[in-house]
Amino acid sequence: MNNGYLVPANTKKATLVGGFMRKTPDLVIAGLGTAISLIGLMVATKYGTVVTIICLIPLLVSWFLVMPIPYYHNTLCLLQSILDFYQRRKKYIWRGWCMRYEYEKQDKK
Repeated sequence: MNNGYLVPANTKKATLVGGFMRKTPDLVIAGLGTAISLIGLMVATKYGTVVTIICLIPLLVSWFLVMPIPYYHNTLCLLQSILDFYQRRKKYIWRGWCMRYEYEKQDKK
């Protein structure tokens, strides 16, 4: 039998707030969106339904960004990964086999 320690699949969730939010960026985004919406709702109580819906937009957008999705912490992490993929260099240069490339690096020194 293998006596190695198996790491459970959900160990990363223990470091997240609520199992899906990182402490700094996600809590700030969710908190600011909620605060802006609550302040807007307090001010807009005497206005119509359209203004109330407009005041709820920051709340909905911020909670959409921190909503958990599979294989990522939340939607914000997925969007960051997509942006990183499309902003990186697309042309990859093949330099030969690894052993040959290591010899070339040593020869130049």
